Amino acid sequence: MRECRSNIPRAVLVRARHAAHGALAIAALLVAAGGCGRRLANTGAGAEAEQRALVASTPAPPSTAQPEGAACTGRDDCPTDQLCMRGVCGYRLTSAAGEVLAAAARAQVEAGDLEGAGRTYEQAIAAFDAAEAPIPARLLCGAAAAALRAARTPEARETAAKSADLCFRRSLPGAPERADAQIALGRLRYDGLDLTRFDRPEPADRFFSAPPSRPTVDAIDLAIDLTEQPDQPGSPELRAAVLGEPARQAIADCFIQDWELRHERQASASLVLKLTSRFRDMGEYDTYEASVEVQKTTLAEDGFEPCVAGALTVALGARPRLTRLVAWQAPLEIAARLQ
Repeated sequence: MRECRSNIPRAVLVRARHAAHGALAIAALLVAAGGCGRRLANTGAGAEAEQRALVASTPAPPSTAQPEGAACTGRDDCPTDQLCMRGVCGYRLTSAAGEVLAAAARAQVEAGDLEGAGRTYEQAIAAFDAAEAPIPARLLCGAAAAALRAARTPEARETAAKSADLCFRRSLPGAPERADAQIALGRLRYDGLDLTRFDRPEPADRFFSAPPSRPTVDAIDLAIDLTEQPDQPGSPELRAAVLGEPARQAIADCFIQDWELRHERQASASLVLKLTSRFRDMGEYDTYEASVEVQKTTLAEDGFEPCVAGALTVALGARPRLTRLVAWQAPLEIAARLQ
């Protein structure tokens, strides 16, 4: 068989392979040069079919790899750079080091070390790059979710949003690995996040371009620390009430009011929870009326702490039943922040 050589320089082919549409660029160059082996002499539908076949048989480089995760029943259902494994298409190439680092990063997230997880995710991505292997969507999306949760400055939130955009572009709609990034972005929508920019054909330069809007309760993280009084009557009931949903709703409402005034992402309150009872002679029987009060410890007249003190006093109105005179108090520390 006569050997066929392309007249296109090798450097041009290499650059075309790493272009945004590498496989298609290579196909176009080969068609223009006449091709090798069987010549693409046909025109019309025949030539178009041969060109599509050539594109399909050319593996995409890691930078332009097609998203993994499509359902499959055999290898013919997946792109050439992927295999059918347990009914799902997955990349042929991988990095064992990157997989181990990704698992370590997930463990750090579960332990609450978001900053450490971010560094480990960066190392995992670097390991896949070094192995010239496509970065799995679960790794990209996990890194984006951790970055979004850890972001505390406008610059960090912008960088994290760009990571989330890459996660969405490199995964299929409905993929479970997108869920954490979606939830984290939803909590940042009040910070001026323009969600429509994730639907653009090309990645946006900025995502936080809208004016800040009022946060919602689901975006507020609360930490409540009430010193236990195990030997005091009514303590277990009051502790359960302080940690209950009505009390948490009241605290969240106070935080939102404070945010509208100061636009600060966190607030705290040092309070004192007091329980007292008063004896009442009802004639045929005696009763002890309980009174719950939450007091502030500062001189502030408005803001988060005074609001929480008043709101909790009302929210804890379901008094514990007492059978004797009682008078005790316990420190109550509350911290709220936007996630």
